[in-house]
Amino acid sequence: MKIPRVRTQTLRATDPETARVAGLLGLDRSFVGAGCLIDGEHILTCYHVVQAANRDKKPDLKTTVRVKIIGMDGQPVVLARVIKLGAYARGKSALNDLALLKLSRSFNIPAMEFATPLRHGGKRYSVLGFPDGDPQGRNASGLLHAANAAGLVQMDGNSALFVKGGFSGAPVWSEDLKAFVGIVVRELFDHGVSWCIPSRVLCRFYNDLPVRFRIPPSDRPTVHDLDVDDPNLDLFGLLENNRQRCLTAKVSWDHEEERFVVEATYRRLPGSPKPRGRYVTFITYPGFGRKKEDSYEMFETVSKNGTASTEFYPAEGFTIAAIGDAGDTVLTLNLSEIKDKPDGFE
Repeated sequence: MKIPRVRTQTLRATDPETARVAGLLGLDRSFVGAGCLIDGEHILTCYHVVQAANRDKKPDLKTTVRVKIIGMDGQPVVLARVIKLGAYARGKSALNDLALLKLSRSFNIPAMEFATPLRHGGKRYSVLGFPDGDPQGRNASGLLHAANAAGLVQMDGNSALFVKGGFSGAPVWSEDLKAFVGIVVRELFDHGVSWCIPSRVLCRFYNDLPVRFRIPPSDRPTVHDLDVDDPNLDLFGLLENNRQRCLTAKVSWDHEEERFVVEATYRRLPGSPKPRGRYVTFITYPGFGRKKEDSYEMFETVSKNGTASTEFYPAEGFTIAAIGDAGDTVLTLNLSEIKDKPDGFE
């Protein structure tokens, strides 16, 4: 499908947590579910929502649906074609209940970012959906739980309206992270419970989805003894090479600043899967980060060849962690064990 010249329409600046919501329309133009506008050309939604939009006919790569972009002036209705489907039809697994759509028009919209938190549990969420085909849409909110055995994140509602049919495919916003954390996939309306597919799983389906691994202040371990406690070891263990990615570092002495400088590099190994999520989060000892930066959340973009690097200024040998692939890759390096380090770096 040829994409026409980019249009001038853009998303509204207010309420970004709902501006990215798209409504999927059935053949009678009623709302059957939702999706999220992940960039100017693509919608991410659920397989079963696309199926509902086509009167329960199983979708394929020729299927087209109408979507309403609610965050734009005039709320244009655009035709979209399925370009990728999860393996939902083979086993009805909710983790595979995904579909990627390509719009027949392109818009001047930046890529939508998601987050994978260290812990989902206890964080607030809000989501906009179209229950019972309501074109106005309704907001629901509540608290997230940790991922269950299947990998879905449970959402317990505590607002006047619970998540129900018509919310599937909608992006889930977490106010505590100021980011999206997944898309709605299932619900038990009578119990006020629903589930979302978390960001790291979405990123396995669509590798180019921007996802940052996050450790907000509420999730960070307490350092009781600066000489003993190492948050990275407590959280991630010690593994610098998992045969797909590796973490290396070089220590040097900055004569002008009179301090040690560490350059850490996260690298994709030859023959391994392509990087996912666009970002790597480097995490080091509190106070060792760069000026005015958070040592728990040093974000770097992954290059096309699968590498990302950062610099920081340690006071002594400690550890650095690198979390990539939307949270699926966890590496930790003990700086004191680096070879060829300068004198005085212990």
